[in-house]
Amino acid sequence: MIYYTHMENEPFHAAGQISGNDISNFRESGYLALPGVLSPSEVCESRQALTELVEAYAALSPSQRNDADLWLQFEPGFDPDTCHDREALELHVRKFMRFVDLKPALKRLVEPSHRLMQIVSQLIGPDPILFQDMALVKPPFIGSEKPWHQDNAYFSVAPLDSVCGVWIALDDATVDNGCMYVIPGWHKRGALGHHHGTDCEIAARKLPVEEAVPVPIAAGGAMFFYGMLPHQTPPNTSPARRRALQYHFRGANSRVLGGEEYDRLYADETGAPASCAAARARGV
Repeated sequence: MIYYTHMENEPFHAAGQISGNDISNFRESGYLALPGVLSPSEVCESRQALTELVEAYAALSPSQRNDADLWLQFEPGFDPDTCHDREALELHVRKFMRFVDLKPALKRLVEPSHRLMQIVSQLIGPDPILFQDMALVKPPFIGSEKPWHQDNAYFSVAPLDSVCGVWIALDDATVDNGCMYVIPGWHKRGALGHHHGTDCEIAARKLPVEEAVPVPIAAGGAMFFYGMLPHQTPPNTSPARRRALQYHFRGANSRVLGGEEYDRLYADETGAPASCAAARARGV
């Protein structure tokens, strides 16, 4: 089931208040999808900010790109250093990282007074700590799959239920262009072993993929989800671009563990370390 507080075409309350039922649904299913978390003007400003980041990246030499704070990942097989067309460059970006201090429009979304932050505070407690910022992009027709994974496999935060991801649609996210799929309730099943295939991922045979549900979200809507929730996004098979921002927060009382300590915490049902770092150390 997909949980919405309001009808999908109804603006979300500007004050950022959610109901007790919303919080219960979040804890039970592992996620909560809400429309209108960003205003139409914030959506436009965020899209423009991503375009400006690509323009800034395009102006750098290859050696300068390696040293830049901003990090861009491109679709497989695309070499940005041989591309001199800014529009073509933008249409091959797969991921942006570390931009929140570079673009005021993107930083405003994570200021304490913003409705997004007020929702996160209601879900994981006051004064949440932002520890990762990304934009996840699926270009038309070529946007590739992100396989099944738990976000906590990439982190080392304790306790495991203190991590909340916020995935914000900047374009209408649909089944055809690669919206999120989740397995409701599986954030309660503990850590699942990851390996490196096309990406750091969970083997599909370990999951009841027949229980997966899509979470289509209109532009400006957002999905809030636990770091333990298995999720994935399929390829973009449509002519429609699918851009999304993603911020990760941890609770104010959480802490970042060292590798060995996290391996003991984030372990599968056999007790084996289940994170991406542990998989890399094992060569799988």
